[in-house]
Amino acid sequence: MIQKGGLRIMRKISFAKILALLLALLVLAGCGSEKPKEKPQLHICSSMNKAFTELIADSFGKQTGTKVIINYLPGGTQQQRFEYLRQHKFDIWLGGTSEEFFMADEQHILQAYQAKESYKVPAELRNRTGEWTSLYLSYIALLSNKHNLQAYGLYAPESWDELLAPQLKDEIAMANFSMGGASFGMLTSIWQLRGREAALEYAAKLNAQNPNYTAGFGEAVDKVYIGKKTVAVVPLDYALLLETRHRHLFATVPKDANRNILTGAAIIKGAPHEALAKSFLDYLMSDEGAELLPKNGYHYMWHVKNYPYNDGRRELIGNVQVPVDDLSWTSTYKNEIIKKWVNAH
Repeated sequence: MIQKGGLRIMRKISFAKILALLLALLVLAGCGSEKPKEKPQLHICSSMNKAFTELIADSFGKQTGTKVIINYLPGGTQQQRFEYLRQHKFDIWLGGTSEEFFMADEQHILQAYQAKESYKVPAELRNRTGEWTSLYLSYIALLSNKHNLQAYGLYAPESWDELLAPQLKDEIAMANFSMGGASFGMLTSIWQLRGREAALEYAAKLNAQNPNYTAGFGEAVDKVYIGKKTVAVVPLDYALLLETRHRHLFATVPKDANRNILTGAAIIKGAPHEALAKSFLDYLMSDEGAELLPKNGYHYMWHVKNYPYNDGRRELIGNVQVPVDDLSWTSTYKNEIIKKWVNAH
């Protein structure tokens, strides 16, 4: 027979167990209601093509557990593009050229940051004060249609003077100079290496060839591909890629005046996720970042970090004359330089 005192003790024990069980259920219910932590986000505005951009973004996202949100910089004038960068809350501008970055910094759009391994890049290929980080290097190439060359009895041109052949009148295509890139690089490299007077003399002769100026180098390539034009002025990495895919196309490198065509990245001033933006630049300058494009089949987008050690690049392009660009001239006076070139007679 249970004593009254013992019954009270048992009731107390049972009550304690029930209370403990209820507390445990409340704790579990609270845990279940917690939302999973969202991945940190990095907002990129890209000037690079979709395939390159997505490859880079996906690789960085997997490496760091970051959600990378991509926008693409729209067309328009340089000033319109700068206004787009200002108006949106981007962290990174990916794929700009050295002239674009120079002018963007002049307008206080960029934030300086020295990526951890940028010191390994030759001085002529990097921005010393860190407003932008150079990543990839290409050169100027001439992409020719072999069938057209054979019909005209010509070899593929390997110098700018060879574009003056009478057979090539109305047969040259290049992007409008205002687009920058290879065509504007042709202009500035000839000007810097030959001097103003000789450059404008050459410009007058080239103008007489009636070159077709297109909205972008892709359109120039299309015209050569279908045989409507014979030679296009394009970036070397793109020309070599097309040469490997299409037997009737052939790429050559003008050796008398060429240019380091640099593509890079920069942090936008006031970036909402500044720490992530810095990590992104550090990743792209790391060994893994430097090998990302070659490992995925893009063998002709040379990383600036590997520039001094790339014997394959040297064998491919040989000895080319490349000026050390004066960006304060090529950027600030771009419109004036173009105007003098196209009006040369």
